[in-house]
Amino acid sequence: MGTERIRVASSEAPPPVPGGAAPSSFAAPRLRAFVVALPLLIGICFVSVYADMVSKVVQFGVLQLAPPAVAALFLLALLNRGLSRLLRRDLLNRTDLLVVYVMLLVGVIVSTRGLVEKIIPPLAYLPYYATEGNGLSRYITQHLPPWAVPFTPSAAVEMPATIKQYFEGLRPGEPLSLGIWVAPLLAWFALIACVVWVFLCLGTILRRRWVEEERLSFPLTRLPLAILNDEVEGLPFLRNPMMWLGFLVPMVVFGINGMAANFPTIPSLTLDFNVSSLFTERPLNQMDGIRLWTSLAAIGFAYFLPNDLLLSLWFFFLLTRVEDLVAVAFGGQPEGIGTHNARIFTGYQAAGAYLALIGAQVRIAWPYLRQAWTTAFGDARARAATPPLDDSGELLSYRAAFIGLGAGFAGIVLWLSIAGMSPLLAAAQMGIYLFVVAIIMTRSVSEAGLLMTETSFLPSHLIRLVAPLPLLGAQNLTMLSLTDIVFTRDLRGVLLAPFMDLQKMAGETGMRPRALLLPLLLTITVGFTVASYCFLYFSYSLGHVNLYGYPNSNAGNMYNQAASVIRGSGYRPPDATAYSGLAIGVVVAAGLSMLRARLTWFPLNPLGYAIAPTWTMYVFAWPFFLAWLVKTVVNRYGGMRLYRRLAPFMLGMVLGEFSMAVFWALMSTPAIGWSAPAFPWP
Repeated sequence: MGTERIRVASSEAPPPVPGGAAPSSFAAPRLRAFVVALPLLIGICFVSVYADMVSKVVQFGVLQLAPPAVAALFLLALLNRGLSRLLRRDLLNRTDLLVVYVMLLVGVIVSTRGLVEKIIPPLAYLPYYATEGNGLSRYITQHLPPWAVPFTPSAAVEMPATIKQYFEGLRPGEPLSLGIWVAPLLAWFALIACVVWVFLCLGTILRRRWVEEERLSFPLTRLPLAILNDEVEGLPFLRNPMMWLGFLVPMVVFGINGMAANFPTIPSLTLDFNVSSLFTERPLNQMDGIRLWTSLAAIGFAYFLPNDLLLSLWFFFLLTRVEDLVAVAFGGQPEGIGTHNARIFTGYQAAGAYLALIGAQVRIAWPYLRQAWTTAFGDARARAATPPLDDSGELLSYRAAFIGLGAGFAGIVLWLSIAGMSPLLAAAQMGIYLFVVAIIMTRSVSEAGLLMTETSFLPSHLIRLVAPLPLLGAQNLTMLSLTDIVFTRDLRGVLLAPFMDLQKMAGETGMRPRALLLPLLLTITVGFTVASYCFLYFSYSLGHVNLYGYPNSNAGNMYNQAASVIRGSGYRPPDATAYSGLAIGVVVAAGLSMLRARLTWFPLNPLGYAIAPTWTMYVFAWPFFLAWLVKTVVNRYGGMRLYRRLAPFMLGMVLGEFSMAVFWALMSTPAIGWSAPAFPWP
């Protein structure tokens, strides 16, 4: 994959150390950073849950770079600068501000699509929606572990009063009692802790390879680093007129759209267009969807990507649509994969590409991985043959990372086994999720700057190629559907991606990476607790059926698919389309990787091929194309000088769109009660 690096310079950051050795000194966060961050974290958890679930149109949880965290860092940096000048003393240094940002970024992800929105809905769904006709109680509910849900599972169609209150809201005078939720949420938090720990260990092992050896650009760190350093591409940032001009563009756009949402006489500006609606006849109407969402923030981030990567992203997206036309031309009928917006053929191509890319990553990184292993466990003879690495500047020591990786994964398999899942199936399901899907999704953020992490297949799509799902039994299929809902069906908010970004930022700002552990673990604990309470409070107060419907429908889709397989009426075994798609995906991705390694001019990146059929590209292919077009013109006619001059403008557009999203989310809270406009990242 690409190794081009676009680095945010900082005069205060420690200089790069040859060979990856740790700097001799790091700045440590101070207590005041936590004093500032904790109340902001609690407030941002409330706003994020409200925006996603009650306001509905401002979806903070779908993005890997959380708008509330960026907007809060921006305002805090301006306030800190002003007060420091007024008082003639530093209130918060860069390390303190980074700690605040760490806690707010992870807090938003945990509060929304990353954890809470995917855990609570499936725990309450079944008793409310089960009927004699759909058989959910008979096929699914009775197989749930009683300690992991807020009701007593049974084959009978029953609706406990507290579940009815959750979905329909409390009647006047009824007290809010959340006691039944404490035990199941604590049980799930134990599993979450194991998953988070595995991600922290993976992040430690991957950091040196991605940051120092491959020098990935980590595009989503550009804006927060520009705010922290007040510098981008050698130019001032916060005082730069170009930044404020870029900020002004989305401020005007979403200012108009916000007013239009509240005053119907004001016309709104259209930011999306459904191209597919133009195609009404075969074969064009058989293509998968094409829709143009114009996100100024996505264009701003994409500006900092290499042009060959931008080309690959939109080119392979269009290629998946051409595949539909080819299938129709030869008499075929493109069919959906059933769980994502991809076709069967393209979804399995993506799965094959993921496997090929993971294989390529392991092969290329093998010398480093062997060095890291020797550092962790090597004896004197092994260390003499393979010089150990200095891991004092890592998030964890390599020994702790490797042991923690094994222990964390064992804890995950043990938890699922106690819940009734076969240990082998649990290892396959979560192994594919953690060590294949999550790593490639994180790579798409670290290398391609994707604001959204979404895939086009489930681990079970690979499992069914070797083990027919009906043979797994009702207990296994129930737990498979539950882990799909919570972890694998919707990858938006995967925590490994911010863990990698934050390690990169720590290195750029001179903060000891190990100092990230406390704010990260504190945030996940506090954020999960606060957000769970807010989520349940809004559900019981307003009625969950009146809140944003996607988390609930996502749970229902997976449960109903599992029930159909158990019933014997809804399972379609994989055919030649699936097997050939997987094989083609492996071959094409491996071939692209080899061409990239041998031909420096070769423009197509296999990462673009792997993520082409995803919802992410459905949303962002158009902004990527626009950014590619802008960069092509800039590079041809203005060169590096114009590229650098436009950098503050592009980041200003990102900051402006995110700030307006937070502004309208706050305006939609009960204290004000205005309607928020839609933002172009659904």
